[in-house]
Amino acid sequence: MTIRNLLRLLWLGMALIVASSLLHLWLEIYRGVKVAPQLQRGPALVAHTYEVIATAQNIDRALQDAERGERGFLITGNAAHLQDYRKGSNDAPALVEKLRTLTADNPEQQQRIPVLQEQVNSKLAELKNNLDIRERKGPEAAQQAVLANIGLNTMESARKVIDAAIDTERVLLAERLGRSEEYEKEGRKVAVAGGVLALAVLVVGVAMVLLAFRNILRSEAARRRSDERYGLLIKGVTDYAIYMLDVDGNVMEWNAGAERIKGYTAEEIIGQHFSRFYTEEDRNAGVPRHALETAVQKGKYEAEGWRVRKDGNRFYASVLIDPLRDVSGKLVGFAKITRDIGERVQQQQALAQYAKMDALGQLTGGIAHDFNNLIHVIRNAIEIVQRRLPANAPDVSEYINMVKRNADRAASLTQRLLAFSRRQVLDPKPINPNSLIVDVTTLLRQVLGESTEIETVVSAGIWWVNADANQLETAILNLALNARDAMNRGGKLTVEVTNAFLDESYASSHPDVKVGQYVMIAVSDTGSGMTKEVMDKAFDPFFTTKEVGQGTGLGLSQVYGFMKQSGGHAKIYSEPGEGTTVKLYLPRIPGSPVAEHQPNPRFASAGTGTETILAVEDEDDVRQFTAEVLSELGYRVLTARDAASALRLLEENPDIQLLFTDIGLPGGINGRALADEFRRRLPNLKVLFTTGYTRNAIIHHGRLDPGVNLLLKPFNQISLGEKVRQVLGGGK
Repeated sequence: MTIRNLLRLLWLGMALIVASSLLHLWLEIYRGVKVAPQLQRGPALVAHTYEVIATAQNIDRALQDAERGERGFLITGNAAHLQDYRKGSNDAPALVEKLRTLTADNPEQQQRIPVLQEQVNSKLAELKNNLDIRERKGPEAAQQAVLANIGLNTMESARKVIDAAIDTERVLLAERLGRSEEYEKEGRKVAVAGGVLALAVLVVGVAMVLLAFRNILRSEAARRRSDERYGLLIKGVTDYAIYMLDVDGNVMEWNAGAERIKGYTAEEIIGQHFSRFYTEEDRNAGVPRHALETAVQKGKYEAEGWRVRKDGNRFYASVLIDPLRDVSGKLVGFAKITRDIGERVQQQQALAQYAKMDALGQLTGGIAHDFNNLIHVIRNAIEIVQRRLPANAPDVSEYINMVKRNADRAASLTQRLLAFSRRQVLDPKPINPNSLIVDVTTLLRQVLGESTEIETVVSAGIWWVNADANQLETAILNLALNARDAMNRGGKLTVEVTNAFLDESYASSHPDVKVGQYVMIAVSDTGSGMTKEVMDKAFDPFFTTKEVGQGTGLGLSQVYGFMKQSGGHAKIYSEPGEGTTVKLYLPRIPGSPVAEHQPNPRFASAGTGTETILAVEDEDDVRQFTAEVLSELGYRVLTARDAASALRLLEENPDIQLLFTDIGLPGGINGRALADEFRRRLPNLKVLFTTGYTRNAIIHHGRLDPGVNLLLKPFNQISLGEKVRQVLGGGK
C-alpha cells in the first residue's frame, strides 16, 4: 500500500472516528432534550390521572355517605348517623373544588365542573331539607319525603357527570400510557444505536460504548421503578378485586384485593378462566362471554350480581370490565374490577324492611283504635241485654252468648294489633329471665301435650331485664304454639336463655338495634322450617302459612311489636326441613333487683257505690253505655262529650268525686289537660282515664306515667266497677 493510500485510509479512519463521535454526541443530546424529559413526565401524568379518577369517585362516595347518614337518622332517630351525613356534606363540595383544580388544564373536564357542582349542591340541599322537615313536622313526614325518592334524579345526574369525567380520564390514561411506551421504545433504540456506533470506534469508541451502556442501564432502572410504583398502587388496593384478563378471559394479573375478596392466591388463579367466579346458572346462560363482548362493543361492561368465592360461598358484587388496547388499537386484554357490595345491599334491604314494618304499625294502630270503640259498644250492649233478658228465653240467650264470644275474640285480635303497632300499655318490672322461663315451661308442658319434647336450657349469671312479665310469657307461648304447628308428628322444643352482646357489625345491618348487652331467649323447634320468602313476611300482621281458619296471622306480629316496644329485638333463623329458631333480645338492666314482678291483684266482682261520677267521652254510643253501666252499679252519673261541656258541669255540680275521661277529646283539650284543670279546682278529685291504645298524654315509651289510673277499652261492667271502686276507695 502506497503512502498516498495510507494517508487516504488514515484520513478516512479519522473522518469516520470524528463522524462517529459527532453522531454519537448528537444522539446523546437528542435523548437528553426530548426522550428523557418525556420518560420522567410520563409517570407523573399517569399518577395525576389516577388522582383525578379517585377524586371523582370520592365525590360519589361522599354523596352516598351523606344520604345514608341522613336516612339512617330519619328512620331510627339515632344522632350517630348524622356523623356520616355531616362528613359527606363537608367532603363533597371540597372534593368538587379539588377536581376543578386537578383538571384546570383540561377544557372538557372544566365544562363539567359547574354542572357537577350544581348537582352536588342540589343533592345536599335536598338532604338538608329532609332533616328540616323532620325538625318541623316530625319523623313520619321526613320518612315520607325519603320514601318518595325525590332526590333519585339528582343523584343519577351527578353520577352521570362523574362517570363522564372518569371516562375522559381513562381515555387520557390510555393515551399517556401509550406515549410513555413509545418514548421508552425510542429511547432504547437511540441507546442501542449509540452503542453500536461506539463499538465501531476501536480506540476512541470504548469510552462512548461505556457511556451508552450506562445510559441504557439508567433508562431500564427508571422503567423498573415506574413499574414497581404502578404495581404497589394496584396491589395495595384491598377493597377492590383488580386483575387483568387476556383476550380469551384468562387471568393474567391478580392483586391483594382480589385474593381477599375471591379467596384465591395468585399462584392458584393465574391462567384460569374468569368464568369460575360466576354462578353455575350464569355460566350456563353465557353471562361471562356476554360481559367480554359487551366490553369490546360498548367500551365497558358494568353489572351487579352474585359471584362465587373459592370456598363456594356466594357474595353480591359490583363488576366493571374495560377493554385494553395497544397503541395500534389492537385488543390485548381486559381490566376487571370487582367489589363486594353485599353489606350495602343488606343494609338497604334492612332499611326497607324497617320502614315497611313501621308503616304497617301506624296503619294497624289506627285501625285497632277505631275498632276498640266499636267492640266496646258491642260488648257492653250484649251484657246489658243479657242482664235484662228474661230467664225463660234460653234460645235467645244462646245467640247472645255466641255474639259475646265473637266480640271477645275480636277484642283479642285488636289487642294483638295494638301489640304489633307498639301501642299496647305495658307494665314493665325487673325480671329474672331464668325464673320466668322455668315457670313458663310448666305451662308449655300442659299446652303442647306429650307429643312434644320440651327442653329448657338456663345459664348461670343471667342478667336481669325490664319487661312486662305477662306479655313476655304470652310471646313465648305464641312461639311455642307456632313451633307445635310446624311439628305435625311431634318433635322437640328447646327454650334457651343466655347473655348476649350485639356489636356494631350486627347493628349496622339491623337499623332498629342499638349496640349493647342483651338477654337472649331462643325458642327452637325441629319442625318443617321456613323459606327465605316466608321469613321475610313472618312478622307481618295477618300473614300466615296455615290453612284457612287455622290461625289469624297475628302471633308473630304480636311478638315483634312487644319486643320493639320493650326496646328489644326479634330475629328468625330457619331453613326448610331444618326447623326454626326465634331469638328474642331484651336489654340488660344493671345490677340484680331484690324483688321480681308480682301480678297485680284482681277484684273478685264489680264494685258498687253512690258517688257522683262525671264521664267524658266523645263517642256517643260509648258514652251512653258507660253511663248505663255506672248507673246500674248505683253511681250518680253525669256525661259530657268534650272538655268545655265537662267544665260547665263542674261549675254546676261541685260535688263530683270522680272524673272518668277518655284521653282523646275534641276541641283541642285532651283528657290529661282536662284532669289537670279539674284537680286545680278540686284538689281531692279522683281521676280515671280510658283509651283504646297508648297516647303520649299519659303513656311514654309504652309505660304508664306514675300516679295515673287507666282502664283500657274495651271494658265490661265488672272491670269498670272494679277499677272505679279501686280509684274511689284509695287510688290516686
